[in-house]
Formats: sequence, structure tokens, C-alpha cells
Amino acid sequence: MYPEVIHLIVILEQYIITLQLAKSARNADASEYLHRIRQAQYMLQAGRLKKSLAGGQINGGLLEIHNLENLVIIGDLHGDSKSLFRILSEINYHQFLSKKLNKLVFLGDYIDRGNDSLGIIYSLCCLKSAYPDSVVVMRGNHEAPAEFPFWPHDFPYEIEDRFGARWREIYKELLAMFRQLTLATIVWPKLLLVHGGLPVKEAAAENFRESIAFAYESQTRTSVLEEILWNDPREIDENKGQDRSGRGFGRYFGRSVTRTWLQATGTKAVVRGHEPCQGFRLDHDNMIMTLFSCKDIYPNSAAAYLVLNAAKLDTIEDAKDLSFYVKFLA
Repeated sequence: MYPEVIHLIVILEQYIITLQLAKSARNADASEYLHRIRQAQYMLQAGRLKKSLAGGQINGGLLEIHNLENLVIIGDLHGDSKSLFRILSEINYHQFLSKKLNKLVFLGDYIDRGNDSLGIIYSLCCLKSAYPDSVVVMRGNHEAPAEFPFWPHDFPYEIEDRFGARWREIYKELLAMFRQLTLATIVWPKLLLVHGGLPVKEAAAENFRESIAFAYESQTRTSVLEEILWNDPREIDENKGQDRSGRGFGRYFGRSVTRTWLQATGTKAVVRGHEPCQGFRLDHDNMIMTLFSCKDIYPNSAAAYLVLNAAKLDTIEDAKDLSFYVKFLA
């Protein structure tokens, strides 16, 4: 058989598998939806109790990956299931995730704004349940509505529109699951992954394992939990290092904070989401990459994701090096 024919068959198989996942997400009733949530929550809890997954260690909200073969990172999705399913099809997710040392990392903000937050959450639950060692689901600020109330938060209305009187039961289960999501991921020895940004206090960086692992126990203003979920990088005077955020939660942090965290964690670049951009953006002298994967509701932005293997990861010295491995959605 000709190679080009084989390639077309593989692409068709990928499309069909992804289409089946999308169909299941669309057709799930309330009982099936709850079942998937509970399955994913069980896997998340099991990982924390075991304190490990293939190639990595779990310590509360912190995941440290020491051994991997291939890495895909997806930024904010905000209810844009079309972008999610497009990416899953492009990476041949069934084959990719069947190898435990391959990692698919989601940076958070799966819900609100778009019209299919339920489809994204259902799909993530299925993926985490089926491939618990390969799928990393991180928490975004939109997955913390109870701790840090924000607007717009239309996800509960989407649940009610679809599931009627059972919406509270489903929402309650989802809030419980969100609290189990990863807060920060370190891909040794190169990348520090968070949803929003870096906490501004030096003590948090100096004791990063402890501060991230136990971040859920502190939900006060200017806590590590709040700042990881809400902070943004900005050009701020080196001596000041931080400033009040216009979001209402979190802080703006300057390059001195980024430098402190990279030195403390022994990594080369920060990858985060949280802000719409043209697929990706570089900040703080190429120490930070913002990655955004949502397209439908941000017509003036682009959608992209990162894909690279271990050999390419070894060559990374800053976020600019990472930019060569950004793949855009057409």
C-alpha cells in the first residue's frame, strides 16, 4: 500500500476516534455525566494517595515530571470544544496517550465564555480516567469559583440548561473534582507550568514544594493558591517587582519574580495560560511563554498548542526556544 494512502487512513482513524468522543460528550445524560466525573475524581485522588504517576511524583498540588518521551501542552479552552477535538485529532490522542511516558498537559480554564464547557469537562474526565498516567489536568482560575468568585461564570447555567433539576448535584461534584486538579507542574529540568502566574513572595519560591503542595489549605487573599491561578506577568520596575492586578484577584509580577522562581526550581522557562494572545506570547526577556488554545470566542486571537519530544526539550534554554514547537490551529 502506498505511504500516502496509509497516512490518509491514519488521519481518518484519528478523526473517527475523536468524533466518537465528541458524540459521547454531546449525548451523555446526567447519570453518565456524574459517572465520568466520579471516575476522574477517583483517578485524581488515587494519584495523590500513591504520590506518583509514570515518570513523575505528586505532592499535593505539585507534579514533578522527571522522565518523559513526548509532551503536548494545551492552554485555555473556555468552552471551545472544537479546538479541543481538533488538537486531540492532530496528536492522534489514543495512540499518544497509550504510552505512559507521553504527557498531555492542560493548563486550566476549561469552562465559561464558550458554548460547550460541558463537552470539554466530559472529555477531560474520560481522558483522565482512561489514561491516568499520561493526562495532567491543571486548575485554572475558572475552576475556582467557590474560593475566588468571579464574573462571568456562566457554567452553572449551561449545566442547568442541559440537565435540569440535577444541575446542583453535577455542579457540586465538579467543584469537588476541581479541588483535586494540579496547581503547578515542573518538567525537569526545563519547564515550570502554571495557569496564571508566579507568587510574588520570595519565601514561596524558596520553599516551592511546600508552598505549592499545601496551597489548597490557604485560600486567603494573596495566598499561593490565588496568585498561581490569577497572577499575570508585566513589565514592572525591578525594585518593585509586583503591582496590584486589575482583575480584582492576584498580582502583576515583574521579571525579578520570574527569575527568582526559575532559579529556585532549576528550570529554564515558565509556560502559562490565562490571557488571550496570538497563540502564544513571550514576556520577561523570553523567560515566560503565554499559551492560548481557544479560538471560537476570541476572534482577534489565535489558538495554538505546544508539541515536542524529550530530545527537543533538552535543547530548551528559554521560552523563545519553545516557540519553535508551537503549533497553530487553522
